[in-house]
Amino acid sequence: MIWLGSFVLLTLLVFSHLAWGTVPLPWRSWFLDGAPMESMHKLILWDVRMPRTAIAMAAGAGLSLCGLLLQTWFGNPLAGPSVLGVSSGAGMGVALVVLAGMAGGWMATTAAAVLGSGAALVLILFVANRFRGAASLLIFGLMLNYVLGALITVLQAEADQAALQQFVFWGMGTFGQGTVEAAWSLGILTCGALLGAWMMRRDLDAWTLGALTARSMGVNDRRFRWAIVWMSGLLTGGITAVCGPVAFLGLATPHLVRLLTRERRHAVLIPLTAIVGANLALLADWGVKGMLGMEHGWPLNAVLSLIGGPMVVWVLVTKTKSAV
Repeated sequence: MIWLGSFVLLTLLVFSHLAWGTVPLPWRSWFLDGAPMESMHKLILWDVRMPRTAIAMAAGAGLSLCGLLLQTWFGNPLAGPSVLGVSSGAGMGVALVVLAGMAGGWMATTAAAVLGSGAALVLILFVANRFRGAASLLIFGLMLNYVLGALITVLQAEADQAALQQFVFWGMGTFGQGTVEAAWSLGILTCGALLGAWMMRRDLDAWTLGALTARSMGVNDRRFRWAIVWMSGLLTGGITAVCGPVAFLGLATPHLVRLLTRERRHAVLIPLTAIVGANLALLADWGVKGMLGMEHGWPLNAVLSLIGGPMVVWVLVTKTKSAV
């Protein structure tokens, strides 16, 4: 039932995002009258709405998968995609470009985010060899977040008003600034990570029993750790570069999935987490685009928190009542 509902909701959300927008498209004349599609309508559909929808799905699925992998590896329900410091690295790269007053527009911002997240990932991979346990790497990621956050705050204090406003808007997150190429890149990256996680599903199941038990079952600790760091770092960095620092999805979606199903096998959790994450991202994007008579939409991160927080609380309360 959960699978059917998730697929139906995803299909409805995709079609609704393609059909609805500030500029109405003549769907009736296309399908019933066979009218040709004008160039402006082609541009709106294929270069604006389609990439935005695809980016939202890829970002939602990718960040949710990161959260699932990191929570399983760390054994910590508070672990999420930003825990390793990759998102902060992307933010630092953008801060250096935007707050320093450099030109280049959105492409320069994206390139800076990629370079920043890549530098943070290289640093994490370097120190990962020196830490034996996941807890040490978790603490290192948190400290890296604090240090980079402090440097970003210093840059904000010294920036002019225009640059500060641009950086604040980037920090709100958005699915609507990506291109067709960015949509393809994120789609391929997310699908590759899903395939990699699926190949690790038995190791992930074994890891939930404890590190010692997993090693006794044949899990290669070093290879397992590097695979999760690589997938989480690349996914978080790529998504942050295109969409900005998207909040909530990676942390909360795995919890929501575990509350919706009793299955604990990662063969089920991995695809279901990706689908639920894509649904949440598309639902949040409705608030960003504006609906119910709103003249302007709300920031993405605000919408994600307003949608996801009450949803998780509702599911938690429902499950608790049913267990009494």
